[in-house]
Amino acid sequence: MAYIGSVVSGPPVTVARATTISEAARKMGRTGVGALLVVDDDRQAAERQVDDRQAGERQVGDRLVGIVTDRDIVLRGVARGIGPDGRIDALMTTEVITVPAGMGVERAYEIFRDHAIRRLPVLDGRRIVGLVSVDDLLIRSEREIADLVHPLCEETFAPHREAAAPVVTERVTTTTTTTTAAVRMADFAAPARRRTALHAHPGDTLVVHSHVPRAPDRLGEIFEARTDAGDPPFAVRWSDTGHVSFVYPGPDAEIRRGGERAVADSTR
Repeated sequence: MAYIGSVVSGPPVTVARATTISEAARKMGRTGVGALLVVDDDRQAAERQVDDRQAGERQVGDRLVGIVTDRDIVLRGVARGIGPDGRIDALMTTEVITVPAGMGVERAYEIFRDHAIRRLPVLDGRRIVGLVSVDDLLIRSEREIADLVHPLCEETFAPHREAAAPVVTERVTTTTTTTTAAVRMADFAAPARRRTALHAHPGDTLVVHSHVPRAPDRLGEIFEARTDAGDPPFAVRWSDTGHVSFVYPGPDAEIRRGGERAVADSTR
């Protein structure tokens, strides 16, 4: 199970509650974030440290007291005539929903859905780990889907091996005289592995050797290679179907030079 702490992409961007609105806005611009976590200012933090030591507790960093977004600055600040010298804690949201770093990512989806919020501060005890947004989870989901889809796309559009066409043989049933079609699989032989990659150019022929007795090889005309050097995959038009596919030739394939290339190769 993935934990929400692993989704945090960077350190938290915080400001003291006594920070002015203009300073907070400039910090948003410098760091490229749309939300700031508001923590106790230095004086309040020092007072809390004294209280904690007297109580025999260990201080674990700044205490989160609120969150403020760029939207808050516009709607709660500018729209209400609060000047740039006003304190940022006049605009912040104080009832902040936080999540522990060890919580599962699936639970974060539920919290975003149930509370209609876009950001969740992540804490490790009292220490602020960072901020996770809906966008972070969407990006994570997109990457997971891409990891699943990418191999499928490669195999669909550029299969690693183009199999020979199945061979149909006739078989007469013992109970009726009806002739049925069956694919003979027992006669397939394991192909030898080729140690070097095939190279081809437009006009060459790709031959996929059959390992079924009396079955013809499969031929296809190559009309495009991935690089000028002739690296696979090749775009092949198959003679038996007329269809075009992109192929990484398997160990049971060979290239037959076509036209002027065959003549040129024979004179070397």
